[in-house]
Amino acid sequence: MTASDEVQRNEAEAQQPRFVRRWPWAQRTLAHIRELRALAGYVEKQVSSASCRALVIDARDQLDTAERAVLEARWFWRGSAVDGALANMNAAHALLLQVMPRQDLRAMLPDLVAVIESHLPPHDRRRVTTVEVAGESGAGPADSPPPRQANGGAPGGEGNGRIPTAVQRRSIAEAVRASYHVQESEVIRERSFTYLVYKWAGGLFAIAVLIALLAFYFPAALPLCFHPVPPVPPTHHAVVCPTGGAPNPGSLPVQGWDYLVVELAGLIAAAVTGAAALQQLRGTATASNVPITLAVLKLPTGALTAVLGILLMQGQFLPGLTALDTPAQIIAWAIVFGAAQQLFTRFVDERGTAVMRAVPAPGPDDLPRKSESRTPH
Repeated sequence: MTASDEVQRNEAEAQQPRFVRRWPWAQRTLAHIRELRALAGYVEKQVSSASCRALVIDARDQLDTAERAVLEARWFWRGSAVDGALANMNAAHALLLQVMPRQDLRAMLPDLVAVIESHLPPHDRRRVTTVEVAGESGAGPADSPPPRQANGGAPGGEGNGRIPTAVQRRSIAEAVRASYHVQESEVIRERSFTYLVYKWAGGLFAIAVLIALLAFYFPAALPLCFHPVPPVPPTHHAVVCPTGGAPNPGSLPVQGWDYLVVELAGLIAAAVTGAAALQQLRGTATASNVPITLAVLKLPTGALTAVLGILLMQGQFLPGLTALDTPAQIIAWAIVFGAAQQLFTRFVDERGTAVMRAVPAPGPDDLPRKSESRTPH
């Protein structure tokens, strides 16, 4: 790289929006776009026909569109940017495969087979054809039969297989394009899951806030108070609430922030248990941060389970746990019920983990893992 190229690259990076510079997915995608752009430049020098050059120009346009989608992305509307960048980037790669020199295509077959095997089912004819071509070219898996020298194929130049024909090159490109379509569907599925969890968490937050407001303005409507029998020393309170007590059974020391205190206790407990549960979740390299989304869901769930648990105890739903003696005991049980939200949200955690495993990163570094996780034994 010359000094002028380095200066131009630094200026281009400086012109990137601040959000894009700090978005890891965007930086990886831009790097992959630059890699494909360099490949397009190489392919353009190798082809001679006007139709092939036209496809290379179309691929460059697709890469430019993908780059603009990333650079124009905004935090709250980044879903469309992800879809546009991924679709155009994949389309450009598929176009380049159609006109790439066949000897270069043979060298790329191991990576292309990994892409195809990670997305297409084993019985798919496009996958089967690509694997057969890779085996004949000496680029198949370790347990594939040795390559055969076919008179109809061009010599490999190294005596270790045949170069794919023009028809086979087109079949490989179509298989890769189909694999990319499946990949795009998986990305959309992950983002839809993330949006659904965020909306559900927002709804639970709204319910928790509404309950706290109603309890503040109407504290005596459904108090979270208990009546120890007999009053327990040293306080000798006959009525116990989350924020206080009273020795007179006829009085009700209810406060407007009783529900808020219980919800905060449950929320804090949910945050602690959620942090402990995050160690079981694998990080993600995709645009949608699923682990953070799952952690956000736990917070309002813990606040609501704390309130519901105290109400169940107050309604004598749990035998033997009907008469709490001090406000500290009420808060302690609120913490327990807040932490118990993990019993409900763990099913969402399992679904989120499955969604993350189905979506690869924007670059080629994720291919070996995907191939290993999807290839049947």
